[in-house]
Amino acid sequence: MKKNYLTSVSSANTNFPKKLLIWNYWDHEHIVGTHFEHYKKVEITHEDENKCISNRWAKLPLVPFYIKSVDICTLINENKMEVIHTTLFNLIRCKQIFEFEEKNENECKVTRYDFLEVPKIFNFLQPLFDKIMKKWFINVWEEDMPMRKRRLKVWKLGFKDFNGIDYINDPKVNKSKNLNRKYELKLPIPKITHINKYDKKKIFKRLFKNSKHIGYGLPDL
Repeated sequence: MKKNYLTSVSSANTNFPKKLLIWNYWDHEHIVGTHFEHYKKVEITHEDENKCISNRWAKLPLVPFYIKSVDICTLINENKMEVIHTTLFNLIRCKQIFEFEEKNENECKVTRYDFLEVPKIFNFLQPLFDKIMKKWFINVWEEDMPMRKRRLKVWKLGFKDFNGIDYINDPKVNKSKNLNRKYELKLPIPKITHINKYDKKKIFKRLFKNSKHIGYGLPDL
């Protein structure tokens, strides 16, 4: 039987490196921080260099309680990412495809394609679905913006995950004048959360009821 979908397409241009945007989508810790109003828990059950499987507890639009979903995120290639969401015992299935069109090292266009599998009887909801998904794209984009700006700023200062900035850590090191080093990315990205070497699960919980843009109440740099 041919599957039937509600669809939506959203896109935005940005002054960030493509790999920084992929880092943003692959950073599961910020889900319960930056997006704390929508998510309260993320549990990663498998993660490698191109795939992440996780359980997420989130509030869907118009639903007043948290619903658990299984999310499978796959980096198809350096310009394309696919995310499969399933919830309510597989009754709700949604697929998202992200395409990254790199203009140059510091500019990238992101396009998201949304597909919600539904019986044909619900095709009348297409305009509403399109409106909700476009609004969701904009809201999430704006919520992530301060974190992206902070990440790029400290990267240009010479920051390395879990190492900090060398000339700040060691006064004997001279400050680098290269503020435009090419952004690098290696998946899976490092996690702050302690990981038991005998348990591959990584669990992130919302720690604050009130939060600022990036989730942890940090001041602007």
